[in-house]
Amino acid sequence: MAEERKPDEILNAILAGSEDKSIPELLKEMPNEKLIKSFYYMESIPEVTQMRVLQDILKSAQNSEFGKKMGFAELKSVDDFRNKLPISDYSQVEAEIEKLKAGTGDILFDGATASFIATSGSTGIPKLIPESKNGQLVKGLVSQIRATLLLMLAPEVMAAGKKVLAIANPSEYGRTAGGIAIGSASGQAAKDMPTEMLKKMVLPPAMMMAKEVSNEATDYLTIRYALAEKNLVGVVCSNIAHFNILLKKMNAQAAELLADIRTGQISASITIDPSLREKLVSELVADPERAAELETILENKKTLDVAAIWPDFAVVSCWMSASAAKIVADIKKQLPQTVKFLEWGYGASEGKFNIPDKAQDPAGLPALFGYFFEFLPVGATHNQTVLVHELEKGCYYELIITSYSGLYRYNMKDIVYVTEINNQLPRLVFVCKESEKLQVQQLQLRVYEIDGAIQTISDRLNHEIRFYQVLLDQENNKLIFMLEPYSERFDSDSFRVSLDQHLAEINPSYQQLRVAQQLWPAELIVVRDGYRDSLFTRSIMPGKNVNQTKLKTIVSEYPDSSSVVDWAKEGEKDKDNSQIDLFPQY
Repeated sequence: MAEERKPDEILNAILAGSEDKSIPELLKEMPNEKLIKSFYYMESIPEVTQMRVLQDILKSAQNSEFGKKMGFAELKSVDDFRNKLPISDYSQVEAEIEKLKAGTGDILFDGATASFIATSGSTGIPKLIPESKNGQLVKGLVSQIRATLLLMLAPEVMAAGKKVLAIANPSEYGRTAGGIAIGSASGQAAKDMPTEMLKKMVLPPAMMMAKEVSNEATDYLTIRYALAEKNLVGVVCSNIAHFNILLKKMNAQAAELLADIRTGQISASITIDPSLREKLVSELVADPERAAELETILENKKTLDVAAIWPDFAVVSCWMSASAAKIVADIKKQLPQTVKFLEWGYGASEGKFNIPDKAQDPAGLPALFGYFFEFLPVGATHNQTVLVHELEKGCYYELIITSYSGLYRYNMKDIVYVTEINNQLPRLVFVCKESEKLQVQQLQLRVYEIDGAIQTISDRLNHEIRFYQVLLDQENNKLIFMLEPYSERFDSDSFRVSLDQHLAEINPSYQQLRVAQQLWPAELIVVRDGYRDSLFTRSIMPGKNVNQTKLKTIVSEYPDSSSVVDWAKEGEKDKDNSQIDLFPQY
């Protein structure tokens, strides 16, 4: 019997090829079927795969200015690497990135910068993240594998004649001073889709690649093309809130949209570049039959209902974790129960980090072939990281990445949760940014703890919450919860009291501050229906759209008075005794 080969020998066979080629280059040459098999094998040996990837990343940067300075060629082990390089953040590579933006090569990695990816700019100033040729290949491979597995989970998408709506951002915004392209992460993902998937897109290439089109015009055109296509089977986007808003706009602008479909035109009220308008209109055809069908639906149902206008609608692929989870729950109410929800994947401008392979599950397998991952346990008082094969189920970690694009031991400031582990391989889900927490003296409440508390009380009282935000009133030492409930019969007083009690039960520091009267009873503001969607519209950064917009859970401002329906708080006359009344057991 032949001796069984060791995992590293099998991996060497999988990645056999020219020594001058990187792992991403070798994987890119594989037929799709072999790529998927190779991906799953590399996942099955996480420790071996990660060591090989780290060596490859260091090799691809050893001749760069940074690689020479840090002695990449001499680093032979994970411990060598961790001992030589400290954990870093954007501020520590900003000077090098400025050189890259000017067009200088061989700074953080060997060769020239292929492109830059603009961050979402949640702080108001978007950062530019450099992308090497290998880094671009990694993101393309992750998108390719994600799309392939999505099609395996939802084969109805590939049925003859069916179409998909992909809501993405521009793949290119502009150029740096050195002439290097600046793009978006989701725009790049759309560009990296497999050819067979691109053929299924309901939006024409001219529109998907168009630049400098306003949000209003983009939304109208997106709805116009989607509404005209009866065989729409699904939607792919980052933020499903965008699709939710499009559905509302669709009904608000129904008359104008149906007129365009009937005549094969684009409304004159929509401002777009004349050459783009001419290109789009030249490919449109009048469809009075579809317009009449939609008019009948609108007349009978008083709304353009998804199930009626798209009878084969079956799949949604989007973010499903963190703050997006409640938006997914909301949109599910507007869709047929048979619609499958598939997580598109956790990623950022810095990389695409996991690959989901289960329906209705926001977690995914780490993209071991593209990054070297480290994890810092939440609450740790040291900077000692653990590796992929050392993670524990049910624990939270800060994600530290090393990439082919010049980010070394880079703290993403993201918290991920390990939902399960199978033979040392974890499934990871993004839960929040590390900065998303409330701090009052010794009390620290992270967003995922607050979210869990609200969900517990929501389930207990049977009061479903569409959206919430929370602020800390530091002057008066109390938490203010702003909730948008589904029902008008929402009992704000009982929800407030139950939430306050539950926070004390699960967090000893909260209980101690309340008993010591250093933290007053929580207050609850009920906001009007539609408040969340109005925030998306108001929160869009210049040059961005809803698809790129994430609403903050922890805020610093109260809602405007016109949005407040009810304000539940402890009566002033009972203030001195409120802690005793709420926590008699202490």
